[in-house]
Amino acid sequence: MSIKRELLTGIIEEYIKSKEPIGSEFLKSRQNLSVSSATIRNYFKILEKEGALFQPHISSGRIPTEATLYTYWKNVLQHVYQNEVVINTTKLQTLSTDYAIYCIVIPKDDNRLESVINTHGYLILKFSRGETLIQYSEALQRFLESFVLTDIHDILKVASEVGAGELRRKLMALLQVDSEEHCFQCGSEYIGTIAQNNATQYLNAIQGKSLLSCSNGIYFNHIVSNGHLAIIHDVLYENAKTHNIYQARMMCIGGLLCDYKSFYTKLGFNNFV
Repeated sequence: MSIKRELLTGIIEEYIKSKEPIGSEFLKSRQNLSVSSATIRNYFKILEKEGALFQPHISSGRIPTEATLYTYWKNVLQHVYQNEVVINTTKLQTLSTDYAIYCIVIPKDDNRLESVINTHGYLILKFSRGETLIQYSEALQRFLESFVLTDIHDILKVASEVGAGELRRKLMALLQVDSEEHCFQCGSEYIGTIAQNNATQYLNAIQGKSLLSCSNGIYFNHIVSNGHLAIIHDVLYENAKTHNIYQARMMCIGGLLCDYKSFYTKLGFNNFV
């Protein structure tokens, strides 16, 4: 790792911990750096010119820009959403409070399309758990019959890709009803600023719509407002009451200055970049 990148990573890590501008002497002592404070200050100036840092006041230390934090978290958390994290709901609730991160978990047990029934101008879509009704068309019936025995999540993904709006809405509604019984969430108070900025984004988060409709990955917009990030990934989920293990998907949302690395480390995930 180059000295410039090492210094930038160090200032980001210390700023996330302290929430205060970081000076050269402080960074040198905290990160046990071998370079001088003068050298650190010179790199600070370079990074500031490059748009990676800024100085709130003439005599203060430096702060990473929002774009810098986006890049940092995208790199640090990329392996989280590419792997299956094992979680326990009791521990998750504690860590949600400790790190001010909202979490929602929805089991993804198979819910397959069993049959498509044409009746009185409508199509009844019968799934393993539940059913929904959609207006009939011959093309839609042929389309859906090709997905018999396919999981509802896969059908929803295709419906979104081809722009089948009514089908997507009906499947989303069915998924929400199906997930309510097993959905686990905690920390909704930590995304109150999203509610203030965009009520729709907030409701989509706490109702599970964002988790159900988005692929695994890291999001800095679309489902969250500026200054936040959301990460969606697969988990093995232990229900604290029943001790049953489920395959599930989890979404975590918080501010850019939440310590996601420590949060996931304490959950038991250590495969960071």
